[in-house]
Amino acid sequence: MKKRKKAARTGAAPHGPAAPEQAEELNLRRDPLVHVLLVLAIGFAVYSNIIWAPFVFDDQPFLAGNPLIKDFGFFTDPQRVFALPVNPDLKNNFMLRPVAYFTFALNYALHGLDVGGYHVVSLLLHLVNALLVYLLVWLTLRTPVLRMEEGGEDDHPAERFYYLPLACSLLFACHPLQTQAVTYVIQRFVPLVALFYIGALVLYVAGRLAAGKASRNGLYLASLLACVLAMKTKENAFTLPVLILLYEWVFFRGAFTAPRLLRLLPFALTMAIIPVKLMQLSSVAATAQGGKVAGAVNLVNFKQVSSWEYLMTQFGVVATYLRLLLLPVEQNFDYDYPLQKTLLAPAVLLPLALLLAVAGIGAWLLYRSRGRRGAACAPLALAGFGIWWFFITLSVESSVVPIDDLIFEHRAYLPSVGFFIAAVTGIFALLPRRAGEPLGTSRPAVAALALLVTVSAGAAYARNTVWETPVSLWRDNVRKSPQKARSHFSLGVALADTLPPWHTDDVNLMLLPMDARQNEVLGEVVREFQTAARLDPQSGATYTFLGGALLVQKRYREATDALVRAAALEPRDARPTAFMGQVLEAQGDLAGARRKYQEAIAHEPSAQYAHLFLALLHLRERRHAEALAEFETAYALSPRADLIATIARLRDVAGVR
Repeated sequence: MKKRKKAARTGAAPHGPAAPEQAEELNLRRDPLVHVLLVLAIGFAVYSNIIWAPFVFDDQPFLAGNPLIKDFGFFTDPQRVFALPVNPDLKNNFMLRPVAYFTFALNYALHGLDVGGYHVVSLLLHLVNALLVYLLVWLTLRTPVLRMEEGGEDDHPAERFYYLPLACSLLFACHPLQTQAVTYVIQRFVPLVALFYIGALVLYVAGRLAAGKASRNGLYLASLLACVLAMKTKENAFTLPVLILLYEWVFFRGAFTAPRLLRLLPFALTMAIIPVKLMQLSSVAATAQGGKVAGAVNLVNFKQVSSWEYLMTQFGVVATYLRLLLLPVEQNFDYDYPLQKTLLAPAVLLPLALLLAVAGIGAWLLYRSRGRRGAACAPLALAGFGIWWFFITLSVESSVVPIDDLIFEHRAYLPSVGFFIAAVTGIFALLPRRAGEPLGTSRPAVAALALLVTVSAGAAYARNTVWETPVSLWRDNVRKSPQKARSHFSLGVALADTLPPWHTDDVNLMLLPMDARQNEVLGEVVREFQTAARLDPQSGATYTFLGGALLVQKRYREATDALVRAAALEPRDARPTAFMGQVLEAQGDLAGARRKYQEAIAHEPSAQYAHLFLALLHLRERRHAEALAEFETAYALSPRADLIATIARLRDVAGVR
């Protein structure tokens, strides 16, 4: 057996020397540099069609229209954030996640809102994460517990599971479920926190395995820094010290002596970063909007979902993530997932039973691994650790802290690392031996892995085609969530974006001519908004946009009815009043329109669109000085390059220097 092991490690066949071409092929297939290049090549290929995919959904308010990323002064003086008249959820996220927003600010400073640069950064983060997964598994196979042989009867784990790091890394890189985390620009939070999360663990393990004291200390400090950066990137980093403790317990045996505990203590102390920041923000959270401080991703729980209802719902959500990792079909950007309110419902009990069974298997595997070493321990420890990685990393977003959106695919990105480690380890462990050689390192196993990766990469590439335009994304969503109001509303907005810019706040809606195709699209826009209003009759935004679309169709009475309803539902929103001014202006009542625009401005002085509407009305009336004042106010609220020429021209006309 020892001779057989030695032969395998030197590239020789168990029963004789390998032919030179066979040895060369074996060495090439096992070359880590080849593995790295393969991961990078496949990752780039999978995401090659999304580099110019446009901003969608929350990309607009949280990135494209976010003034906080357009001025580095907000990072040096964060208190300025609270003086801005912007979405309170945006302020909270900025304060909780300064590292992530700083990367967005760097993007903006380099190339403005050119979307390609944002996608390139997200893709690079994803590829680095895939390589970190490779390195984590590779290092784990060399931890003291796994490299110690038990009785000399088993192959060394690093030999028997040689392709495990590559398999985990490739599947992580090209699995279709990862597409939302990588392609959805504003969710850079997810791959970025994964970079620091996995990176911190890799650095910690490398430090524990390092021979020199200087190397150990340097890697330890780098790991601690990565942990702090993770805490300031996204709130699910809160679980990182727990995972480091679990790793230490599983792969580094021995009593937890005082020096060992002291080494772990600084990581545990970083867990205070997020709760302390949440407590600081709680005093300035937007409770006036009816929300209450709740926690993890959205500080304000606008929908007033109870922790118990949210927890019961998450049993099914986590089971859905597992199903999507096993069989990624019918993926959806915005799921229509029901809130569960009864514990005894099958939709709660069945997934709960499944999750308890999986968690129990993970605990049993870790228990069985405690008395073993070497190859006998490897599959038990790796699979058990992977299972608990999955549950631990999901625990912030899928537990008792209510988040308005019950399910999003990007939340499974970091937990998927544990899933792939557990699943692939299980497959490798179950494969039999052939003539003393682990079948998991054989040519048929490599061919099977290649087929699986090819299918997964093809599915991910196909899924990414959905993101190529907002219309394609939301058409797919409406097909899969036909009863969700937000899907229809968002499709209506996406379709409107293909029309002349009637909704961009600086064009008089009634003055735009429409050809036959545009009228057909506008009709679909109106139908989508009407469907959204029927499904959610309490949405003021839906009625506002419906009123705007009806206005463009010159259906003034219906537009007025929709805008009156919107104003009643959202009395704090100035848009319905400003749009009512547009209706009056379209009907020739310029004095009435002016009053509505002024009323909207009085109600919300920071409403740039209202200043622009009023400026355009002044231009129509040839009141150039008043128009100039409104344009300058609008520009001061949010600088826009297209307004500079207009302001300069009006200064010349009005004789202003």
